[in-house]
This record gives sequence, C-alpha cells and structure tokens, in this order.
Amino acid sequence: MASAEIPLAPAKANSKPRFPILSFISNYFLLFLAIVITVILVALITWFGMHPLRPRCTLGKFYIPTLDKASNATQTVNSTAISIELSFWNRNTEKKVYYDKVNMTFSYYYGINNGLSIRIGNTSIPPFHQRYLRTKDHVETIQTFGVPWEDVRMKISNGSTTPAIFRVDLETHVRFKNGLWKTRRHELRLGANFTVNDHGRMMSVDNGLRLHTIF
Repeated sequence: MASAEIPLAPAKANSKPRFPILSFISNYFLLFLAIVITVILVALITWFGMHPLRPRCTLGKFYIPTLDKASNATQTVNSTAISIELSFWNRNTEKKVYYDKVNMTFSYYYGINNGLSIRIGNTSIPPFHQRYLRTKDHVETIQTFGVPWEDVRMKISNGSTTPAIFRVDLETHVRFKNGLWKTRRHELRLGANFTVNDHGRMMSVDNGLRLHTIF
C-alpha cells in the first residue's frame, strides 16, 4: 500500500531572528567600534602632524678670569680660558629630542667700531637625548687662542666708549621622537652677541642669554 506524501509547509518570507536583542547589541557594538577606530585615527594623524617646537638654548655663564680686575690670584690672572654654562630646554610635551654632536664657536669683535671678528675658541658636546619639558646643563672650560687681550682690556676700561663684544654660535641637528618613531633631522643653528665687563662676565643678562635662530 502506497504511503501518502505529506506536503511541506512553505517557508515564511520574513522570519524574525530567534534572539532579536542579540542582533540589536551586535549592530550597536559595531557602530561603537567604528567610532572608536575613527577617533583613534584622527588623534594619531593630529599627533604626528603637529610641528614640534625647537629646543631653546641659553648661555647662563660666560667668564674670562684674566679680565677680572677683582681677582689677585696669579693662576686666575694668567689664565686665558673661558668658563661657560649652557642650558638646553626641551619645551615640547610628550616629545623627546635627540641631538647630534653640538658644535660651538666663540668669537670676538675687534678693531675700530668692532668691524672685524676673530674666532677665539671652540668645543663640541657629544650626542645626547632629552625628555620632554626637561633642562640639560653643560658646564665646560674652553682654552682660547689668538685673543687680542690689549684691545679687550682697553674696551672694558672705564674710559672706553666701545664695548667689548663677544659672540657664541651653536650648530647641530635634532630629531624628535613621537611615540615609537623619530622624525627626520632638523638643522639647528643658534647664536648671540654679548658684552663683557671689567670682571670678565656677561653684562646686563638676567636669567641667562637666550641664543636666537640663525637663518
């Protein structure tokens, strides 16, 4: 005896999900995840796109013992060295600074109206790095050469109207570190003129002499 075929029930065209609450949560989670990723990408682009601030350099001390009229020590009077104190300030937030070797040159302006200049000393600072919002001090004594001391003493005397002008120049390259990556090298050239009194020290400089960018 042949068995009768039982017709299958037609499938519903618009069947609802078994757990609608899970579908709702999944959709909103994907939307939330997309927003978070977008915010992170925008923050990263803004972070890496910001132009870093160049570090500032200040000459806090410049002293020539042989010009100090108040000193009677023979060793001090006969010394033609220069004592300096230099400060580097990384004024960036969340960015480290990596310095190449820092080359410094000291010069003196001589002659009528200080129209000529002569190099009197130089030194260099080995490469170093600096954390954000930190200051690094460098103290050193530099031996001078070729200084026309009589010209200097004449200018710092009370009867002279022409000041004794010296100059410091600094040159290096710096890189900035944003998170895991370092930027390309940026040239840093700074310099400034200053006068010296009859005690062998910089004149009229409060909180140090800031070196300015040379273009």
